Amino acid sequence: MELAAQRRFGLSAAVLKWIAVVTMVIDHFAVAVYAQMAGYDYEVYRMFRKVGRLAFPIYCFLLVEGFCHTRNVVKYLRNCFLFAVISEIPFNLAIFGKLVYPKGQNVYFTLCIGLCALILLDQLKLRYQTKAVLLKLSIIIAAAILGEWLDVDYHWKGILFIIMFYYVRDMQEWIRNVVGICAFAYEVTAPLAFIPIHFYNGARGRQMKYLFYAIYPIHLLVFGLIRFYLAGTL
Repeated sequence: MELAAQRRFGLSAAVLKWIAVVTMVIDHFAVAVYAQMAGYDYEVYRMFRKVGRLAFPIYCFLLVEGFCHTRNVVKYLRNCFLFAVISEIPFNLAIFGKLVYPKGQNVYFTLCIGLCALILLDQLKLRYQTKAVLLKLSIIIAAAILGEWLDVDYHWKGILFIIMFYYVRDMQEWIRNVVGICAFAYEVTAPLAFIPIHFYNGARGRQMKYLFYAIYPIHLLVFGLIRFYLAGTL
């Protein structure tokens, strides 16, 4: 993202992360807490969910940026997988109201599969340049199938969104935005995520890496406990 990196003003990666965090928390609050309240307003619930649709495109974008800038991609993948495991029970509690729920896995698993696909695709890009098209397609299809088979958050679409951001990263900005908006158009408010993404300036900003990792399982655990309390099972 050479143009973004040259901008003096705009939003840093840290600011984008906070936007993603806030919208994600609002979304999960709607599902785990608000929808469990007696007499909740469905229109308010829908509004919360629509706000939450902004989070995932930003997380996909930041994952690709992190992949392209990290000095240690193995450590990056390790951290994602570690927090995927840590977050699974809190995710089950908050979203499904159960301690164990095999039919849905948290978004960190989505990010892990996407990151693995990026690592393999990047290696092919370095070794074969424009060749090995069929092999690249095989990796993309296999990653999407794995995401669907494991029932990760956003399923196969989530994996393809991550890969999409990887392939449009070096295109002209207006093309990246149009492709992204079209890809997420199935969710009414998700394309709005490309407003803050558009203003990304390429700077890292003040990073609180492990705080950003930990917010996900912590807020899910809190919401999960509140959900159980509202249900009278805590």
